[in-house]
Amino acid sequence: MGRSLRFVSLTVLLFLGIQVQTSCSPRISGEGSTVPPAIELTQGEGSQKYNIQLDFMKHHMSGMLIVRRMPDNEIRIVASTYFGLSLFDFSLRDDRFNVNSCIEPMKKEKVLKLLEMDFRRLFLNGKDVRMKATKDNATPKRTSGKGFGKSVVYITGDTPGDPAQIKIKHPWIRLTICLDKLSKEI
Repeated sequence: MGRSLRFVSLTVLLFLGIQVQTSCSPRISGEGSTVPPAIELTQGEGSQKYNIQLDFMKHHMSGMLIVRRMPDNEIRIVASTYFGLSLFDFSLRDDRFNVNSCIEPMKKEKVLKLLEMDFRRLFLNGKDVRMKATKDNATPKRTSGKGFGKSVVYITGDTPGDPAQIKIKHPWIRLTICLDKLSKEI
């Protein structure tokens, strides 16, 4: 009887310790709240350009990503290699995601859905996004989704809405997308 009471007491203490530790984490905003976009695009402004690197397991692709908010409030996202091969051309609105063109290896429903979620979280207000600071408190970290749909976004840069670098990691499928902002002159 004494051993089982001691076991139950230790289990309850352990459970309470875990609850206190997770509830006291440095959370910037909670689940269910709306988080502003990581990259703010204003209508009429020129295109924003980024170096893009896609790493999937052992495969690596790099090129340029060009993003622009069109006059009809549509966000146009185009990626191409440095040699001119178009990787994809997407159109994004509040409720619609159109694939204008895409290379054949990326024309899989799950891949396109994953890219849609990533671009929505980058350019539109996000819901159910958990925000924390990294251990060094220098880089904000946005986590959303669960399981294979889980993504972690690291934002580096001083200006909110205009980061210098963004790294999106999908840990379960070993996919990493890095965006490095290019200067306006390019």
